Amino acid sequence: GQSLGYGFVNYVEAGDADRAIGALNGLKLQTKTIKVSYARPSSASIRDANLYVSGLPKAMGQREMEQLFSQYGRIITSRILVDQVAG
Repeated sequence: GQSLGYGFVNYVEAGDADRAIGALNGLKLQTKTIKVSYARPSSASIRDANLYVSGLPKAMGQREMEQLFSQYGRIITSRILVDQVAG
């Protein structure tokens, strides 16, 4: 599938999300500058550990995104949103 340039990363610890935001928000990847911020929490157990990432390069895959963010803590789940029409 083709990335829409958006993704989500859920960490076990809120502090890991803080560190990822501090280190990766505004990072230039290829020709894009990514924005990393808190997403709306889906449950109390992961409050403040759910990140929203925008501006991902369209060529970036799931594995690459996880490699980039895994250095900041243990990831519960992550996903890159893809164009459902194009696959």
